[in-house]
Parts: sequence; C-alpha cells; structure tokens
Amino acid sequence: MGTTEQSVKIETGRYEVDTIHSQIGFEVKHLGISTFRGSFGEFAGEIEVGESGIERIDGSIEVASVDVPEEKLTGHLLSPDFFDAGNNPRGTFASTSIDKVDDETYRVAGDLTLRGVTRPIELEVEVEGAGVGMSGASVLSLKAGGEVNRTDFGISWTASLDSGAAVVAEKVRLLLTVEAAKADGQ
Repeated sequence: MGTTEQSVKIETGRYEVDTIHSQIGFEVKHLGISTFRGSFGEFAGEIEVGESGIERIDGSIEVASVDVPEEKLTGHLLSPDFFDAGNNPRGTFASTSIDKVDDETYRVAGDLTLRGVTRPIELEVEVEGAGVGMSGASVLSLKAGGEVNRTDFGISWTASLDSGAAVVAEKVRLLLTVEAAKADGQ
C-alpha cells in the first residue's frame, strides 16, 4: 500500500486516537449485488510507536453507536440476531504482532472480540502521514483494512432471496481511517 517516495518519520511515543478526525467503518454485500456501509460513532484507541515504527495498536468500539441510514435497521443490528449489544456492549481489538512491510505499510495481526467471541484477524495498515498538529503535538494518520467472516463471531442471522443470494453476506470488510495525537507527557 505504501506509495510515497519518501519515508514517513513518526515520532516515538504513545498516541491516542482522535475520534473527531477518525472513522471506524464496515461494508458488506447486500442482496448479492450492492455494498452496504455502516460505521461506529463511539470508539477509542492507542498506538505505540518505537524506534523501528509501530509496535502496538489497541482499540475498542461501543456497539450501540453503530450508525446506519435507517433506525429500524439499527435496532436489528443491535439485537441478538447481530451484535447483541445488550449483552455485548463493546468490541475490542488488540494487536498480537506487527510486521513492517516497508516504510509506510504494516501487517498487523491481532485479536478481535465481538459478541464475546475472540478471533484472530489481520489488518493491512498504511501510514498516511505524520507531523505536528495545530496543538503542537505530534500527529499520526493511518488507514487500515481487513476482512472477517461475521459467522465466526456468532453473527449468524441469515435470509436468502428466491435466487439463492444471501440478503447479507458472511464476509465483512473493515475500513478504518485514524488520526492520533501523541499523548501528553510522551
């Protein structure tokens, strides 16, 4: 994914995700023909950067903050058919290993927990930029993506059309754009 000609230098330290300038989203095939997108409005995360680059990425989402264009669908997504938000209000990700592919790209393995089920996943993470923000703190921007099978997390609601196409596909693509600022005192 790295496409810049010059290496991006990231200042070492612990960075906290800026929720105003970040998005945590997903997309899934609907009816076998279109792509449906949603996101989460409440989330948090930390990124640890060492001398050799990114060393740790952890994050969480508040499941009830799922944002889709229709209220009735939001209710269905929060129900036991999907996220079961009443019993599992938070989803988490914790990196378990990070491999630097090149100066801007990392392969991040980690444990994703949804609905109380933890499974390993892999994300491809691209450093979009690093520098100094308006407050004077160091800022880091990342773009990440990966895929999960929703049934691996107990999200097994299904329905099919007469054509045999699934109403909602099992494969879900995760899409993250993250801006993070170096934490005070780091």
